[in-house]
Amino acid sequence: MRPTDLQSMPGVTDYADGISMIDAQYHRPGRAAIHLIEENGVAALVDTGTRFSVPGVMAVLTQKNIAPEQVAYVFLTHIHLDHAGGASEFMRLLPNARLVVHPRGVAHMINPVKLVASVMAVYGEAKFRQMYGEIEPIAAERVIEAPDNTIIELNGRPLLLLDTPGHARHHYCIHD
Repeated sequence: MRPTDLQSMPGVTDYADGISMIDAQYHRPGRAAIHLIEENGVAALVDTGTRFSVPGVMAVLTQKNIAPEQVAYVFLTHIHLDHAGGASEFMRLLPNARLVVHPRGVAHMINPVKLVASVMAVYGEAKFRQMYGEIEPIAAERVIEAPDNTIIELNGRPLLLLDTPGHARHHYCIHD
């Protein structure tokens, strides 16, 4: 992919085919990204960053004239909190979105108590709150379990999810 010459918003890189990269502002600019895919008036996010990434992404949606109701999916490539920590807040703000998660991550998104406890054990509660904020449960009926070779149609655009363990056992890649 090559970015277009339109760099209209700081922290946003627009690519071809309705794909934009949004800086997650995780610790410092340029460290982590959230991707937006637009297909004929319907949108999806790939990863969420942390809860602190949400306001910036919502501002980008507003600037791109994408209403919260137009976001159909939030894909989590894996559930490490730098990629998935904002999921519960996005699900609160995006009323029609479904969360797409690897089978090994589904239970942790529906009931994040063990996930939060394990991350707090590493960083301590104060640092955890500073880095990730609050992580809330996500209603099971809004979660799609995506095993290997799942195809999600984004307004007619097939997105193939491939199980890719390595970085995490609960990781998938999206082939567009």
